[in-house]
Amino acid sequence: MRPRALPLLLVVAFLASACGLLPADLQHELLPSQTQYKTAEAAYSVLIERHVDKPTPQQLIPGALDGVTKYLKDAQIDAAPTVDRPALTGSVWSDFAKFTGSLDAVQQRYPTADKTLMERAAVDGMARAMNECHTYYLDPNRAKGFNQRPAPVTGIGVTIFQPDPNQPIEVIDVIAGTPAEKAGVKKGDKFIRVNGEDVNGLTTDEVANKVRGPEGSQVTVTFLRGSQEVEFTITRARFQSPLVVSRMESDSIGYLSAKQLISTVADDIAAAARALSAQGATAWILDLRDDPGGELTVAVNVASLFVQRGTLVYQIGRDGQRTAVDANSSKFLGLTKPLVVLVNKNSASGSEIIAAGIQANGLGTVMGTQTAGCVGTGQPRELPDGGLLLVTLTKMQDAKTGADLNGPGKGVVPDKVVTDPADQQLQAAITFLRGHV
Repeated sequence: MRPRALPLLLVVAFLASACGLLPADLQHELLPSQTQYKTAEAAYSVLIERHVDKPTPQQLIPGALDGVTKYLKDAQIDAAPTVDRPALTGSVWSDFAKFTGSLDAVQQRYPTADKTLMERAAVDGMARAMNECHTYYLDPNRAKGFNQRPAPVTGIGVTIFQPDPNQPIEVIDVIAGTPAEKAGVKKGDKFIRVNGEDVNGLTTDEVANKVRGPEGSQVTVTFLRGSQEVEFTITRARFQSPLVVSRMESDSIGYLSAKQLISTVADDIAAAARALSAQGATAWILDLRDDPGGELTVAVNVASLFVQRGTLVYQIGRDGQRTAVDANSSKFLGLTKPLVVLVNKNSASGSEIIAAGIQANGLGTVMGTQTAGCVGTGQPRELPDGGLLLVTLTKMQDAKTGADLNGPGKGVVPDKVVTDPADQQLQAAITFLRGHV
């Protein structure tokens, strides 16, 4: 047995010696990282290897360093911090080594900087550099509430949305008769602070959880309205917000509105449409303005009420393979009448799939303004610090044109552009349908 051990020992010795012969950059490409920034390394690796848009070091690392700069300013460590910006070559791990060198230099330059918070700011900056709504970072405290069903509490009565992760969260609907309406909150108000706490950078779920609370308790919310700050102290109350609204808009036009594509919304819209049809509706308005989307299955089923068969959108993976998202023929209602789909800049995700699918199949006229461009599927990845990185794995393309629907400046372009106000858009839809009945 002893003579056989010698070749193995020689091989091990050779490998160990070979490591020392490799150039430094090549060592980092081929060998496990020894960085102290494990959370940043994990996030960087996931984005490089998994994100549907295949980011480069030249995209992620400047974003990460922007995050570090912002942290140093926000923490009042330096109003004009110096953060080294290395020359990047596109080599994944040698560029990452340069990035960690910049972090080391920040720590030496600013000894009071918190390494953990600085690293988390870098991860947040990487996620923001992707510049699309489905990729974002949640630190460990924020990650605890991810995808958790909220406790049965009360609130103020607004619907909120954030089409751009770098912009404030906006009120897109004030529910009639609720504390928010009575206090004077208006559609378009942007959240700045809740109970004095800055909410910039938080997700819509996190802001909603801060606003909710026990019935009868108070919450103080500061909004940006135009260029002015307005503040309201609002007493929370219980209220019921219908997810589906339906009515006869005239003797022949049935109006259907979906506030969010969750739960039984598809079945509720189907029931409402049948009731309006029995009342004489021969033309239809499907109002998806300010609908932030929800569940893919619900979106497909709502579209299928009007599309018997056909592809609604294509889902595109990182490998470029296209998978058809088809209509569910079992849901078709047979409402082969004139149809207008109303959308605006806050129509997102599932509501964009519905509008795109109806438009692509030539079964309705889309009116309003261009949608949010927030259509894709994502997956949470746990990071070494206990936080979560949400990563976009697929995006959607228009079934007819093949155009990407996800991203800034994208989304569904209406057949007929009608700008705000909302009443003007609705009236334009009614006028159009009266001419086609």
